[in-house]
Amino acid sequence: MDTGERVVNKKTAPMAGVQSTMGEETEEGGPPSKTTLSGEHGHHSRAKSPEQRERADSPGPSCVSMKSDHSMDHPPVTFKDGNQSVEKRRHQERSKVPSAQSVQQYPTELIQASLCRPAGRESRTDASDVLSEFRVKFSLMFVLLQRAEEDAHAFLDKELKKLWRGHFPDYPQCSETQREEDEEVLDGEEEEQRRRAIEGVVDITVLCLKQLKLEELADSLQSKHFAEKCQHKLKSHLKEKTQRVFEGVPKAGQATDLNEIYTEIFITEGHSGDVNQEHEVRLIETASRKPAKEETPIKCEDILKPLPGQDQPIRTIMTTGVAGIGKTILTHKFTLDWAEGKANQDIHFTFPFTFRELNLLEGKEFSLVGLLHHFFIETKEAGICRYERFQVVFILDGLDECRLPLDFQKNRIWTDVTAPTSVDVLLTNLIRGDLLPSARIWITTRPAAANQIPAECVGMVTEVRGFTDPQKEEYFRKRFRDETLARKIISHVKKSRSLHIMCHIPVFCWISATVMEDFFTTSQSGEEMPNTVTQMYIHFLKVQSIQGDRKYHGRAEADPHWSSESKEIIVSLGKLAFNQLEKGNLIFYQADLKECGIDIRAASVYSGVFTQIFKEECGLYQDKVFCFVHLSFQEFLAALHVFRSFRNTGVNLLSEEQPTSRRDELHLYQSAVDKALLSENGHLDLFLRFLLGLSLETNQIPLQGLLGQTGSSSLTNQGTVSYIKKKISGDLSPERSINLFHCLNELKDRSLVEQIQQYLTSGRLSTASLSPAQWSALVFILLTSEEELDMFDLKKYSASEEALLRLLPVVKASKTSL
Repeated sequence: MDTGERVVNKKTAPMAGVQSTMGEETEEGGPPSKTTLSGEHGHHSRAKSPEQRERADSPGPSCVSMKSDHSMDHPPVTFKDGNQSVEKRRHQERSKVPSAQSVQQYPTELIQASLCRPAGRESRTDASDVLSEFRVKFSLMFVLLQRAEEDAHAFLDKELKKLWRGHFPDYPQCSETQREEDEEVLDGEEEEQRRRAIEGVVDITVLCLKQLKLEELADSLQSKHFAEKCQHKLKSHLKEKTQRVFEGVPKAGQATDLNEIYTEIFITEGHSGDVNQEHEVRLIETASRKPAKEETPIKCEDILKPLPGQDQPIRTIMTTGVAGIGKTILTHKFTLDWAEGKANQDIHFTFPFTFRELNLLEGKEFSLVGLLHHFFIETKEAGICRYERFQVVFILDGLDECRLPLDFQKNRIWTDVTAPTSVDVLLTNLIRGDLLPSARIWITTRPAAANQIPAECVGMVTEVRGFTDPQKEEYFRKRFRDETLARKIISHVKKSRSLHIMCHIPVFCWISATVMEDFFTTSQSGEEMPNTVTQMYIHFLKVQSIQGDRKYHGRAEADPHWSSESKEIIVSLGKLAFNQLEKGNLIFYQADLKECGIDIRAASVYSGVFTQIFKEECGLYQDKVFCFVHLSFQEFLAALHVFRSFRNTGVNLLSEEQPTSRRDELHLYQSAVDKALLSENGHLDLFLRFLLGLSLETNQIPLQGLLGQTGSSSLTNQGTVSYIKKKISGDLSPERSINLFHCLNELKDRSLVEQIQQYLTSGRLSTASLSPAQWSALVFILLTSEEELDMFDLKKYSASEEALLRLLPVVKASKTSL
C-alpha cells in the first residue's frame, strides 16, 4: 500500500463499521486481514478495492490511513545480511486480523480471555493501534452479545414450554434428556440467579396474557408461580431448620450434620388394636425378643407410602415408639430429604408441627390458613389459600405431649380453611378428614397416648423399634475409633441384660457410651463397673456434674465431686422431675417451673450447666420449653429427690401418712411398692426400681456429698425383699410381677429365680407344684432369657390349664407354641 494514500470510511453504524473492517478482503480475492486475540492488526494489501476507493470522500480516518501517516514520519529500519526489518516483522506479526465469520467460530472462553487480557507493555502512542484494538475487541464483544441473545431466546423458549407443560396436561411432554436437564442441581448462587430469571419469564408471560385479555389464564399462571416460589422458600427454611442437630441445647451444644450421623432405625408396620398401657421399659423388653429378620422394615422416605399389596393411598399414618427411640429425628430426616429434593418430590408442601409449640396456642383462634401463616411466613407472602390444589403433608410430632383438649366426639365439624376457630377444633377436624380432606397427616406419639386418636381416623400404624442388636454394636464402633475400647464396652453391655435391652433406645446408647468412656479413663483399680440402669444413671449424673463444674465454675481435679452450685441445681431439678412425673408430663413450660419454685432465668442456667440432662428448647417465637434428656432419667431424678428428701428431712413424699420414726425407711419403700402397683399403666415401675436401687449402700458411695448421709440397714433391705415377695405371691398381673422381679434384682436378691432355675436344671419342674410366686419367677426367667422364643413347648413345663394361664405372657411372646 502506498503510504502516502489515505483511505477513509463513510459514516456508518458502529456495528456495521466493525464488520466491514474485519471483513475487508484484498484485491483479487486474497485472504482477509487477520488479527491476534491480543488485538494487534496487520496492514491491508497495497491495492485498494473499489469499496476503498469509494470511501475516499469519507471525512473520518480509518485505522489503515492512520498507520500510513505513522509510516511516513518513521521510515523503516533495515538490518544487513538479509535480515528482515523490524517494521516488516511487526507487519507479519500483526497481519492476522480475522473475519467476522472466523470470530464466530471462536470458543466463548477464548473470546472472554482475549477481552480480559491487558494491553502489551509497549507504548500505545500510535492512534491507529488503539483504534484497531478497540474495533477488534468491539467485534469480539458483539459475538458474545449475539451468543447471549441466542441463549436468552433458548432459555425463554425452554421455560415457557415448562410453564405450559405444568399448566396444561395435554401439552406435549418433554423427553427424558430434557427432564434430566431440568432437574440439574446448581449451586446456591446459580440456582438463585436462575430462579430470578424464571420469575422474569413468568412476569413477561403474565403481562402478555393480560394484554391479550386472557385475565383468567394470567391469574392462574401467576398463582401457580407464587406457589412454586413459596415451595422454594419453604424448602430453604426447612432445610436450614432440620439439617443440623445439636448435642445438648442449641446455644451451648455443637451442631452436627443430620445426614452424617443419621442411622436407619428399625420401623415396622404396627397394630391399631388396643393400646398397650405398660411402662415403656416393658415395651422395650418385649421388642428386644422380636427378631428383626421376621418383619419387613420401612425406610424413612417410604413412611407415607402404601405397603405392598395396598392399592389406595393412606391419608393418616400414626408412628408409635417409646420416648427417646428416634421419632422426632425420623420426622426431621423425612423433612430434610424432601427439602433437599432427595425424596417424595410429588409432595408440594410439607408442614412439620410439634405439639410442644401448638400447646402454646391454647385459648387462641386461627383458621387453618392463618395457622400456616403463623408458623410458615412463606405461605403468607405467597397468599395461598386453596391448598386442595396441592399435595400437602402435615406432620404432627409428639401427640403424647399434647395439652390441647382433642375431643373427637364433641368438637364441632369445621370445613372452612379460612374461618378461625380454636386450635384443638382445627386439629380434630384435620385428623378426622373434615378439614382439607386431600391432605395427608403423619402423627408421632408414645404408645400410651395413641388412643387419643380414634382408630377409624388412622389408616396405618407404624412402630419405631430403635436399634437392633447389630445396630447397637455399630453405634459403639462409630462412637469410639479405639477398637479395643469399643470391644470392651460392647462386651460389658452384653453381659448386663438390663443394659443391653435399654440400648434399644438410641439416647441410652449415647448415655452408656458417655459413662463407660469416662469409667475406662478415670476409674481406679477395683472400682465396680455400672451393671444396672440405676448405676449407669448415678455415674452419668456424676460425669455431667463434674463437666459442668469444670466449664462454669473452674473446678480443679482435687475438688469434691459435688459443688454447692451443682447440688442446688440437682435438688431443684429433682423436685421438678418428681412433680411432673406424678402428672405424667415430659415437657415443661414456664408455669410448670414456677410451681416448683424455679425461676425461668435459673432454668436457663441449669440447662447450660447440665446441658445433656436438662434441655431448653425455643419455639417459633422463643417461647421456652424444657425437658429432660429422656423419660427414664426424669424417673431417676424423681427417685433421687424422694430418697434424698427422706434422708435429710424424714418426710415421705409418697405417703400422706408419715412414719412414726424419722428413720423408718422400710415404710418409704413399702409405700413406693404400693403406689407403683396402683398405677394402671405402670408409669412408676422404673421409678420404683431406681428408688430401691438407691437404697443400697454400694450405689450411694458415688453420691457422697450429694445425699448427706449414706448407708443402709440390712434389716431394712430384708424387710423390703420380703414385702416384694409377698406381693408377688398375691393376685398380680404378669406385667406387675415381672417389674417386681426387676426390683429384686436391684436389691441383689435372686433367691426365687435361682430356685426355679434349679427346677429347670434338674428337670423336676413339670412335676413340681409351683406357688404363684414361683410361676411368676418362671415367667420372668423365660421372658428375660437371651434366647429367642422361636418355639415354646408348654408340655415341657406343665399341661394344666393353670400353667397355660400362668405362662400366657410367654405364649404370646413366642412365635409358635406346642
